[in-house]
Amino acid sequence: MLPHDDKPWAKTLARTVICVTIVGLVCLSLFLESRNMFHIPEMVGVFLLFLTIVPPNLAVLYPWILPTHHDPNNSRTTKSTAR
Repeated sequence: MLPHDDKPWAKTLARTVICVTIVGLVCLSLFLESRNMFHIPEMVGVFLLFLTIVPPNLAVLYPWILPTHHDPNNSRTTKSTAR
């Protein structure tokens, strides 16, 4: 599932993954907080899980947020005349 693929189910799956991830991370955070085990390392872990899962799926939903790749018109290498 890549941002510029033409798969009709990709956007629905990306939305579902984002929603399930957010709900799961909130539940995990609340569970750890209720057990008094939600410290800075766990907060960092939850944040890194969020960053691992959500941005690639946002790129599937909104492909215009990705930087565009420009190919040079002249593909041959040019040598510098300054020596």
